[in-house]
Amino acid sequence: MELRGLGRYRLADEFQGPSPHARYYHAIHEDEPAASDAAGYVAKILSATRGGEAELRRGQFEHEIRLLRSFNHPCIPTLHAAGDQDGVAYMVLDRIDGVSLASLLRHETDEPRALSKEISVYVMGQLVDAIRHVHSLEFLEQGEPEPLGVVHRDLCPRNVWVSRRGDVILYDFSVAASAWLPPEHDEPGAGALAYMAPERLPDKARASEKTDLFGLAAILWECLRGERLFQGADDAATREAIERFDISQPSRRVPGLSPKLSEIVRKNLDRDPARRYSGAYQMLQRLAQAPEAKAAEQSRKALAALVSEALPARS
Repeated sequence: MELRGLGRYRLADEFQGPSPHARYYHAIHEDEPAASDAAGYVAKILSATRGGEAELRRGQFEHEIRLLRSFNHPCIPTLHAAGDQDGVAYMVLDRIDGVSLASLLRHETDEPRALSKEISVYVMGQLVDAIRHVHSLEFLEQGEPEPLGVVHRDLCPRNVWVSRRGDVILYDFSVAASAWLPPEHDEPGAGALAYMAPERLPDKARASEKTDLFGLAAILWECLRGERLFQGADDAATREAIERFDISQPSRRVPGLSPKLSEIVRKNLDRDPARRYSGAYQMLQRLAQAPEAKAAEQSRKALAALVSEALPARS
């Protein structure tokens, strides 16, 4: 039976979202007018599977809902509703009037493009601040606050959305790890291979805050360079590219980087996690010190213009 609504949300058109294990629909609350393309919400519905796969995906879906209820950051979408209707698990999130960063970088084409250094630093600053918030989350364990240990595990351009207003949104936590995720619902190898830190490549290797920093640096590289960093012809070629990569001279690979921005790329793409920054907060500090960060407001407007060019004109 085709779903037409979830609670007080009416489903509109279906579209392709970031998670392969869910279906995405634009949705409209019954008490709010559908006045423009920018209005409304996104309904994320868990795809139907069977057996152990169904239990795994359901556990991860419920974990994502719990995380989203705990986050409070402008670069992470607000969870407006979640539940189960006729055996279908769903959540309702903010709708982003924009495109994925992968689309903006033209990853789906044979001619990917770079963003300006200033726009790249602006985008990365928003993302790193969101990850700083995620990594610092705590929960109460026997009355005492304990680190929740959230790790995103799938930082890549398809999970980053940018809007007509220049907003940068980290949009998917479906394979995130935390102390709330039961071991039986965990997938240690989850995430996009082309953005995995080398220490995650061995089977069952676990992610950490340092592996998230590597993923962020890979995204920054692609924004600056205008080409894919580790995308090989197949998984074996991609793994080999990650294992053989040497970032010792980023300024030679991307001319014109300031020393601070060169340091950010070089240190966080280091194969040795001990040589990366201590955490997202340190990366955020260094980004703020880069001279490219001084044009943040202008960069936001320039990013908004790029997104508007990539989208159909509003009627």
